[in-house]
Amino acid sequence: MKVFIMDPVSPKVVEEIASKYEVVAYPECRDRNWHEEADALLVRTWVVSAEDMAKAKKLKIIAKHGVGVDNIDLPAAKAHNILVTNTPGANAVSVAEYVVTLTLSLYRSVPLYSYRVRYGEWKALPKAFEISEKTIGLVGLGDIGLRAAKIFSGGFGARVLAYDPFAPQKVFIDNNVERVQHLDDLLTRCDVISLHVPLTPQTKNMIGERELHMMKEDSVLINVSRGGIVNEEDLYHALKNNVIFSAACDVFVDEPLNKNCPLLELDNFIGSPHVGGSSNESLIRMGMGAFNNIDAALNGQLPKNLII
Repeated sequence: MKVFIMDPVSPKVVEEIASKYEVVAYPECRDRNWHEEADALLVRTWVVSAEDMAKAKKLKIIAKHGVGVDNIDLPAAKAHNILVTNTPGANAVSVAEYVVTLTLSLYRSVPLYSYRVRYGEWKALPKAFEISEKTIGLVGLGDIGLRAAKIFSGGFGARVLAYDPFAPQKVFIDNNVERVQHLDDLLTRCDVISLHVPLTPQTKNMIGERELHMMKEDSVLINVSRGGIVNEEDLYHALKNNVIFSAACDVFVDEPLNKNCPLLELDNFIGSPHVGGSSNESLIRMGMGAFNNIDAALNGQLPKNLII
């Protein structure tokens, strides 16, 4: 049976899969007719459409290397009896640490200092902040949000609030996170807002002009979840007009991001190429999790992390 790996993954994962199955790895897979050949697909950002699934002759499973499955047409997969799985929790440590990295980088203007020193400028900017004793607001309290909460509170002594109407109250109590019933309350009370929700019709443009104007003047916004949750045009105007202090996005509506994106002109913005979960350790965990799901499906078993 053939496993097509449609995106770059850890070489250790490729080696492990190849010990049991015939593997067509990236980039060779892009030049092969996977619709005719593949029994299983392993994908990261590769889009699998309804049209793709209608053409797939042998496909039994699409295994997402990561959590979000918005690049896979789930109704079509269900209609064609194709299993879809993901790897929840496998990248939680990596993404949570990246959230803290971005927060510190924004609070201390690290990228801007690095750029200016290269051009001979040697002076402090007028504003810099500490995380200690700040109030952190998390939108979503799943695996990544919980890990970020522990780092912010345990490592920096920050107070953590979260908005998540679906998380059990016990999760808040056990992790010393204050529950906020409305997003507006989180936006007005917190110094750092970090987004940890999937892209759905309900979360699309969740943060726009109205929400940005509710945030504190010295607050920062972090989006490591999905492009489209933050309205990028509204964010540009808010940053340009100093409505908020700064923002960082690891995800965008269109990826790869156009180099002419107006956000990239701003000194108080950090952009990165969807790498929050891409530590060496996390890539192995996600890849092996995806492989375990594939292995189960190809052997007639129910995968652990079944979406449909």
